[in-house]
Amino acid sequence: MTDISGSHETELFESACRHFDEGNYFEAHEVWEDLWNEASGARHAYLQCLIQVAVALHHASRENWAGTRKLLASSLGYLEKGRDGGTEVDLVALKDHILDFEIGLQKKLQAPNSEEELPFFPIPRR
Repeated sequence: MTDISGSHETELFESACRHFDEGNYFEAHEVWEDLWNEASGARHAYLQCLIQVAVALHHASRENWAGTRKLLASSLGYLEKGRDGGTEVDLVALKDHILDFEIGLQKKLQAPNSEEELPFFPIPRR
């Protein structure tokens, strides 16, 4: 493992956020995973939450609904465990986005032929 210094960690985190906001969810997951590998405790859970949200939205963009739902559900557990793990993301707003996405996905699955758009979202920063 490589040691990631504070300013480099900030740059990597912001890079992941930019990827996420641009809809490049897999790339965001990769960058956050580099940080996750170096983290421990609440920071580890905080980053795991972000990783799982990114991968869930990646699955959604590929219409892998089972993978999307599984990862969104588990991301909420990591969100709770990681509440004290970082200040970059507004976790209350992120939780709202996750729940809204799940509701949108349920509507889409109930009416598969509808033109229901999923509520993809940017990462809510503080």
